[in-house]
Amino acid sequence: MRSVGWINRSYDWVVESRGHIIPVPTATDVPRGLELGCASGAFLEILRSRGWIVTGVEPSAAAARQARQKGFDVRIGTLESEAFPEAEFDAVFAWMVVEHLHDPPGTLRRILQLLKPTGTFVFSVPNFGCWEAAVAGRYWWALDLPRHLQHFTPRVLRRMLRDAGFEQVKIVHQRNAFNLVGTIGLWLMAQFPRKSWGGRLIQYIDNPRAGGILALAPLAWFFAGIRQGGRLTVIARKPATDSSIEPSR
Repeated sequence: MRSVGWINRSYDWVVESRGHIIPVPTATDVPRGLELGCASGAFLEILRSRGWIVTGVEPSAAAARQARQKGFDVRIGTLESEAFPEAEFDAVFAWMVVEHLHDPPGTLRRILQLLKPTGTFVFSVPNFGCWEAAVAGRYWWALDLPRHLQHFTPRVLRRMLRDAGFEQVKIVHQRNAFNLVGTIGLWLMAQFPRKSWGGRLIQYIDNPRAGGILALAPLAWFFAGIRQGGRLTVIARKPATDSSIEPSR
């Protein structure tokens, strides 16, 4: 049994993508988290299991109802449609959401207001600055037009977050090679429309198997190591003192 546990731990370490990072809250009380685009509540369940009080926002009514059935406070709509109190949350999370926004800078400023001092905004986006996007062009899996309204490079993300008032911006290249699989699939579908090769690759992304994940792990680790990962996880902190608020005279 010990050997099985060692194997499981080794597998988890190899395939850990760094796609979902949970910060350690600075507050001493029970941390509060908000997830944008929470879908049916899978990540909310992880937070709750770690002692967080969680709230979600989800534009899909069907997905929001599924999350509510699990006991979560999930609002149907967008961040802009909800009147949350300011300085309410220790962390705000958004996994593959920011690229869908019409006004990312405006949303970032609103998130800053909702965070407690030293609270963190953690989110993920495709990396438009990676080699995949440059080489694949219109076949790049994460281009995903017209659903993806925005595309970001690390430099643009840093500037946008700092302009919104965040500090200590950290960008992590995920160990994830699924964009590459999807890109090859799209190219095969375009070049060989009568063959099923491309479609099979794209279907694999939705239902990956352990063997395939392990096979892709060396590529995923390599491109993350040279800071060319196709997906980014970004962590930014709200300052302890909000410099946008002028002191009273």
